[in-house]
Amino acid sequence: MGQSHTEVKKLIEELGEIGLIERISKKFLVDKQTVTVGAGEDDCAVIDIAKAKAGHKYLVVTTDTLQESTHFPTGISPFQMGWSAVAVNLSDIAAMGAHPFAFTIAMGIPAHTETVFVDEVVEGIEKCASAYNTAVVGGDITKSRELILTGTCLGFADNPVRRAGAKVGDLICVTGSLGNAALGMNIIKKGTKLKVPERVKEVAKKALFQPVPRVKEGVILADSGLVTAMIDISDGLALSLAELAKSSNVGFEIYEDKVPVLSEEIRSAWEGDLDLSMLDPRELAFYFGGDYELLFTVGAKTLENEGLMKRMQKEMKMSIIGTVVPSGEGIYFKKGDKKEKMSMKGYRHF
Repeated sequence: MGQSHTEVKKLIEELGEIGLIERISKKFLVDKQTVTVGAGEDDCAVIDIAKAKAGHKYLVVTTDTLQESTHFPTGISPFQMGWSAVAVNLSDIAAMGAHPFAFTIAMGIPAHTETVFVDEVVEGIEKCASAYNTAVVGGDITKSRELILTGTCLGFADNPVRRAGAKVGDLICVTGSLGNAALGMNIIKKGTKLKVPERVKEVAKKALFQPVPRVKEGVILADSGLVTAMIDISDGLALSLAELAKSSNVGFEIYEDKVPVLSEEIRSAWEGDLDLSMLDPRELAFYFGGDYELLFTVGAKTLENEGLMKRMQKEMKMSIIGTVVPSGEGIYFKKGDKKEKMSMKGYRHF
């Protein structure tokens, strides 16, 4: 909208590196009282730590890379690519119960990319960062064979929650619902073979293309003082459970029927009764990444505080899905008196 035909077809190689940096840098808005030197202004960003940390004790830092051939499904928009590059990093910050405040982005871009494409990627980066009160303070640009986005996020925390800390008898919980992103990928791969309403397609694809990091939920959980261990579910619930079990040296007993499969929005948009016979609920909820919900453990005594439990269930749609058991028992599904070992599969880079 508002761009000429010539502008839309202009390539980034026509701008040159300096011109492209200037074009991108001016898109990122920062609070000059905190970020005294921002993106593109100097060799480094300069941040007033005393103002940025607002009394918090610890600095947390994370880096994540997304590249076009492996991370961006068919149909995703440039805006959603940019959004995702920020969201995956914010999700790591959320898993520590921290407050994000600054973000840098290194972009590998093919030379023949249109400027309008880059503009939309940058818009997605800025929109996601600003939605979580995070300033984009700098980055890098290089020529590459495909689009590569490497983000680094910084945050502050009073009591960062680790993966290590779960104890036998603790409750295993998740925020939100699982399987939305997996359904989106199924819809893309199976096309017309998978009969779902248009509204379901929209919601599921958005869950896959534009993940929502649970920053607010992470902070609430950390501040509660009740969480003993936490991780974000980026590569699937099964692998996330395995990581948590390894770090805490425990096992997990999972009640499969307690795991929230698909969001209420998707379920309510489904015409008639939701029929999962065409899909495997386990594959949706346990063995596919992309939901970016939080998996965490809390002490069993948390159940005794009904007021707190209701608040947590309301504010973050928390579900209790199992119990922490001794490490020697492994990770398994519990159905009545039967135990079934959980497969350790999900999204892996190699």
